[in-house]
Amino acid sequence: MRADEIHLSYTDPMTGEAPRSTQYRETQYADIAGVVLVVKHAHRSRSPLWSAEPYMGHLHDSAFAMWAQYLKTQSGDSGLIFAHIRRRDLLEQIAQEVGTEAWIRGRSAWMGLPRDRWWSGPRFRFVRRDPREWWAVPADPAKDDECGPWPSERAARAAVPT
Repeated sequence: MRADEIHLSYTDPMTGEAPRSTQYRETQYADIAGVVLVVKHAHRSRSPLWSAEPYMGHLHDSAFAMWAQYLKTQSGDSGLIFAHIRRRDLLEQIAQEVGTEAWIRGRSAWMGLPRDRWWSGPRFRFVRRDPREWWAVPADPAKDDECGPWPSERAARAAVPT
């Protein structure tokens, strides 16, 4: 994967809404291999740090302890958590990590965390994997299978009941 293939969006792919407040911080989202990364930057602070971590709003309360335990046991692995001083370098860091053994282990552990059954978001989020290739990715991987490809996001939304 290359850094220019990572598409950041201001719309939360799990809820379909933009963040409520963006004052003094920039929040963007990237959907990479079924893992939604939240990219943050405090643009009016002295810190130039950009960071990316998995989306946590849909997890069960016990998942946080399980994820912390996983991070504790993985020495040297980022656990799907990234940070860099420049946005371009952060995206390059993420692109280099995708597909490695550490990424596959971290993604498997992340997908295995329990989801909050009362969380109400759309059943699917739509992801572009290649030009003119859109897929419907389940919000809860334990319940649904992926659907697709479609030639456009509009065609995908029309074909998939949400």
